[in-house]
Amino acid sequence: MRLVKLLVISFVVLASIITAISLLFPSKVVVSRAIEISASKEQIAYFVIDLNHWNAWMTEWKENKVTIKGNTAYISTQTIQLVQQTDSSARFNWVATGQPPYDVLIEWLPLSKDNYVIHWSFTQNVHWYPWEKFQTLLNEKLLGYKMEVELANLKEAILNK
Repeated sequence: MRLVKLLVISFVVLASIITAISLLFPSKVVVSRAIEISASKEQIAYFVIDLNHWNAWMTEWKENKVTIKGNTAYISTQTIQLVQQTDSSARFNWVATGQPPYDVLIEWLPLSKDNYVIHWSFTQNVHWYPWEKFQTLLNEKLLGYKMEVELANLKEAILNK
């Protein structure tokens, strides 16, 4: 009986410590990357706004079956929906199964004539749950690296068009 009581108390204390540590992490996480490119804003918009053209630069789209219906793309366990566009940006709602949704913004900012910075950011709001907070630690490493690769692919697709 004392062993069971010790195990229960140990579990409660450990869970409390883990939860307390996770509360130190922010609830809003932003991962962003940027790349400079010499192209017109129309060339950039062609590949960014229209989900039908993402297969030219998104690695995962080349490897998996993508279904596009209107402004929404379905790929594997993810849904990407265009929710807003301007002449210099596109905002998407990116949902992956089992994760809180991402607010994704891709914007192209002018540096000089036909010279732009493409800025891509993923913003995720998580609950206080420890497993969600600890998961955000991986976002910068995994998501950031993938964004760098895809931005390089986007630059190559734009320059080769």
